[in-house]
Amino acid sequence: MADIVIFGASMTAEVAKTYLETFTEHRVVGFTVDPPYATTDRFCGLPLVPWDRLEATFPPERVELLGPISYRLMNELRRDRFLEGKARSYRFISFIHPDCRLYGNEIGEHCFIGPNLIDPHVRIGANVVVWGGSYIAHHCVIGDHTFIGGDVGISGGTRIGERCFVAGHVAIREGLTIGDGCFLPLGSIVNKSLPPNTVVHHRYDDKIARVPISRIHRLL
Repeated sequence: MADIVIFGASMTAEVAKTYLETFTEHRVVGFTVDPPYATTDRFCGLPLVPWDRLEATFPPERVELLGPISYRLMNELRRDRFLEGKARSYRFISFIHPDCRLYGNEIGEHCFIGPNLIDPHVRIGANVVVWGGSYIAHHCVIGDHTFIGGDVGISGGTRIGERCFVAGHVAIREGLTIGDGCFLPLGSIVNKSLPPNTVVHHRYDDKIARVPISRIHRLL
């Protein structure tokens, strides 16, 4: 059991708090956000502390961290806060929902995995979110800092790179390679491998959007 500070003050942070309190012995003791978003000192009845002053209230020898559970800036926010927290001597926990069906898979550090079905021989990297209701088939590889939304289907032998955003209801055919930093919007059907930083058209499996990933990065 550990005292936990959650990064975030949003609906997903509330969900994370509820999951931890319902399914683990951890105790949520506070929240943290980047300084511009620290417009109040309480969230869900607990202290809300600016990220740059976290040590003053919750030093690393007293608490562990979870989050942010976010895909902002194409997952760079979550990647950067994870690496910064580790550099500041904080430890990060993982959460795997008890209704998630896992089969001895390799799961990296600081993952947040909801009630999903994940086949044997799947490798999931560090700092990955797999929200809920998704199916990841056998021998898939999910890269670090990737966010997979709800009700996603990923067929066997697929490799998804780092920092990808896979929105809800996406379907990916077997044996494909999705490069780092790809954006797969809601309901996309992917039938071919994608180079890094690809933006896929909504629901079209044979078209690449004429939108640079830098624009998506600013919009998320």
